[in-house]
Amino acid sequence: MDNLYRTPGHNHNAIELHGVTVAWDGDTLLVHDATQMIAPSANALAKLFGLKPGQVRVLSPFVGGGFGGKGLWDHQIVAIAAARLAGRPVRLVLDREGVYRMIGGRTPSEQRVALGADADGRFTALIHTGYSIMPTYGACPEQFSLSARALYSSKSFEIVQRHIDLAIVPNTYMRAPGEAIGTFAVECAVDELAHAMAIDPIELRRRNEPERHPIHGDAFSQRALTKAYADGAARFGWERRAATPGTRREGEWRIGMGCASGSFPYARMPGANVRLTLHGDGSATLASSAQEMGMGTATVQVQHAADRLGLPVEAVRFDMGDSALPAGPMAGGSSQTVSIAAAIMAATDKLVSELLRLAGNDSPLAGLRAADVRLIDGGVASTEDNGRHESYRSILARAARDAVTVTGTGSAPLEMLKFAMHSTSAMFCELRVSDVTGEIRVDRLLGSFDCGTILNPKTAASQFRGGMIMGLGLALTEETLFDERSGRIMNATLADYHVPVHLDVPEIEVMWTGIPDPRSPLGARGIGEIGITESPPRSPTPYSTPPASACVTCRSRSTSCFEGQAVPTAPVNRNGRA
Repeated sequence: MDNLYRTPGHNHNAIELHGVTVAWDGDTLLVHDATQMIAPSANALAKLFGLKPGQVRVLSPFVGGGFGGKGLWDHQIVAIAAARLAGRPVRLVLDREGVYRMIGGRTPSEQRVALGADADGRFTALIHTGYSIMPTYGACPEQFSLSARALYSSKSFEIVQRHIDLAIVPNTYMRAPGEAIGTFAVECAVDELAHAMAIDPIELRRRNEPERHPIHGDAFSQRALTKAYADGAARFGWERRAATPGTRREGEWRIGMGCASGSFPYARMPGANVRLTLHGDGSATLASSAQEMGMGTATVQVQHAADRLGLPVEAVRFDMGDSALPAGPMAGGSSQTVSIAAAIMAATDKLVSELLRLAGNDSPLAGLRAADVRLIDGGVASTEDNGRHESYRSILARAARDAVTVTGTGSAPLEMLKFAMHSTSAMFCELRVSDVTGEIRVDRLLGSFDCGTILNPKTAASQFRGGMIMGLGLALTEETLFDERSGRIMNATLADYHVPVHLDVPEIEVMWTGIPDPRSPLGARGIGEIGITESPPRSPTPYSTPPASACVTCRSRSTSCFEGQAVPTAPVNRNGRA
């Protein structure tokens, strides 16, 4: 199989627009912003305006939608400079068109994927090359080849990325940047090969499941993609899929099933800090300049800290969204949860040592070391003798302290250097395609995920579904249209750029293996972006009769994996001509 796959540009469309309010007080700057990068923004602004880090404070307790687009852009700089010149506070809010003109999004791409396989379907060659677009001053090439490096084993690889310099709005991070469109191309090719070799699409993927990282040979920290496929196929009813194309019909509609794999690399940011304060009433407060974009950061970390401290959830509070607090990592790369978790673990270890010091010789804990105790039931107890227990209130009262405070910093993420760490997923889709109009209707989606420990099932399910819905938009409705003469975006409104609405979203079911990753904090890996990586197919022109696959999850450009619906196909040759 040797084909070209093209994806259009996409723009950020968080419902909450980018807005900033700034005020100067002498040489001190206060910035109320909506940003995923609180501490980095404060540091950058200090350098830009010649200030000391302590002279800039960025507040962003709630971000709204981010998806990679809420960072430091021109509008913050303009507002700060205007406030300085005017001598009064300034508020600046971008309108929808302003977001399109300034913020950027996902780059267009053209990708070649070629697969060679032996008679058993085992890959002998995997080629993934292509081009993305970036202005000359850009610094964010779309890394579409990352997925090809980790998904499948092969005897040989050729992976090459290039970019073309064009005068367009700079692309930027957009949920699973690179992986979303790169996985689309690879999974198209895999399905086309499965059809050509008459092998079940899941079975072909199983035969090429790697035991170690296919490129650099590192051991996987934990990988159960085959289990995710087995569990998902059983729940979805994959056995009902007709092996012969085109056999399922309802009137004008041809109905079929498809599947696809997804992969997103694990990341844990260095330098995450958390301040932990234990109060005299037995309650605790966490503090970090972390961001809340609706993914449940505060909820999950409060749960984590409550469990680690032996307190009820109601007794723990998380202060966040303020650069004056200990520096937290940016919210990106599906990394914030494990990054903050590692800092909380470090802070808790410090707290144990401090509590034992404060307990003194009159405590039932006297003589015990940190390794000899655990935090449970609102206090400290011996691991060998539960009778040797003292509450936090008692320890602080004897020491005449209202509170005890420690700050923890996450350890260096050495696990990323020693192991191949990826969240993976198996996606299933059932849809129908009209013989008359080529219209695509997605009936149901199921995502089966292998992402380590799921810390909060409710917030995790929301993240998975959100990614899958965003994948529907990438696949079927969203496309940034450029004026070929000037590079100017032509559809810079929600009336002309179509994001999925409720009527576009089918029944969505999510499930997960729940197998802990022994190398990561809490056994968890990222979940914010894996949901989109295996969801999107792509027709070059949405709403028209598609020359590419209609299958939302298998993403084949042929008719193979959605059981041969008679959708017109237009194979693209190596010169890019249909």
